[in-house]
Amino acid sequence: MKGMQMEGGHDVQRLGMIHQDMMKLKRSVNRANCAVLALSVLLLILAITLIAVGAKQGHAIMRLKTRQGLLPNPNVTFATRSGNLNLEGLAYGGSLFRGSGFWSAKASLKGGELSDHAAIGYGEVIFILGGAKEDGNVTNEVWKYDSILHNYTLMASMPEPRYRFGAAIIEDTIYVVGGRNVSDDLGSVPNDGLVKSTFIYDILSNTWTRGANALDFQGDTCAAALKGKVYMIGGYGVGYSYLNTASVYDPSADSWSRLPNMPTPRGDLMCASLGSDVYVLGGYYDPTNSNANSFSAKMEAFNPSTNAWTGRPDLLTPRGDAAVAVLEGDRLMLVGGEGHYRDNEQFKYPKHVTEVYYLADQTWVQKAMIPTARFRTAAAMVGGLAFVLGGADVCIDQTVCPTLSQNEVFLDVDHPHVYIYLKDEAYNDNAALTTYPL
Repeated sequence: MKGMQMEGGHDVQRLGMIHQDMMKLKRSVNRANCAVLALSVLLLILAITLIAVGAKQGHAIMRLKTRQGLLPNPNVTFATRSGNLNLEGLAYGGSLFRGSGFWSAKASLKGGELSDHAAIGYGEVIFILGGAKEDGNVTNEVWKYDSILHNYTLMASMPEPRYRFGAAIIEDTIYVVGGRNVSDDLGSVPNDGLVKSTFIYDILSNTWTRGANALDFQGDTCAAALKGKVYMIGGYGVGYSYLNTASVYDPSADSWSRLPNMPTPRGDLMCASLGSDVYVLGGYYDPTNSNANSFSAKMEAFNPSTNAWTGRPDLLTPRGDAAVAVLEGDRLMLVGGEGHYRDNEQFKYPKHVTEVYYLADQTWVQKAMIPTARFRTAAAMVGGLAFVLGGADVCIDQTVCPTLSQNEVFLDVDHPHVYIYLKDEAYNDNAALTTYPL
């Protein structure tokens, strides 16, 4: 009997302890619920505050166009996503965030100094194809640059040397079109070294094959890929005649077809595909040989669906032989390029200027200038960064221009699309910042 009483006492004691533990757990749950509720209230207050601030700022930006309380100056106004270069009688004066972005130096080209080459981005690597070496000789080398490890690997060479050509990528395949296989700077060569051969590089197998020959000789040309086809546009023909020729290569049929001619003939031009169009930028055109600084600011777009050309907003800085890359967010970046100092074609100088075109705004914005000015250069976009590799340096009365091995990378900074409009051009993106030729 006594033993039973003791067991009963122990049971009551255990039940009491369990009850106490349950009460503690309940209190902990209540405290946690209160903490979650308090945190939720704080987050809600923060969200409401952010929405209110954002709405206020957004409303303020939208009011910029009508100058409500911003500037009591009728000669200056602002606009958002305009694309209009003549707003309310005022001229476009550039972006409120002119000069944004950052440049950094990376591992120099392992193959040595190089110009007149091509650069193609693929995943996290860049393929650097052909070009002219320091001594002016043309190469068939292909280097793969790892943008993460910053090292270079020599890949299978092109079937023959090539420079001043166009290149484009479709999925896992790179296409090399037009250009020259020998430098005519080093002496007279048949057809000025121009070739029609098409080279096709399979990235996965690291092998080259040949495609159908192009329809025309086109040197200092450009190429871009859009919807599974490669477009080659403009350049110089034999005797450095100015071309407005346009053609398209269909890999599935291994054939070339003619397209409507580009409105503005030019060589030393740049190409890129953006949205549903192929864009052609800048270049050189001096049919009368009367102006040695006849670099173009023209930008024109070809739409394959309509089979027609359309004019687009001019570049802020006329130039040829620049590097072009397509940035994320439907933007084009143009870096460097060639100018002729004092209107003398023997005084070739490289430009520092970097400009980005916003497709949605139909507007060019000047960005941070590249540290190493260059022309006859190439750029590629990988991993959200734009790499600019090699190029040519200042070239004064030289048959072979000095070449560069510098590799510099650009990180863009997104910002509100707010543009300045001025009654006069005392300060805008085309106004001279310095007497140094940019």
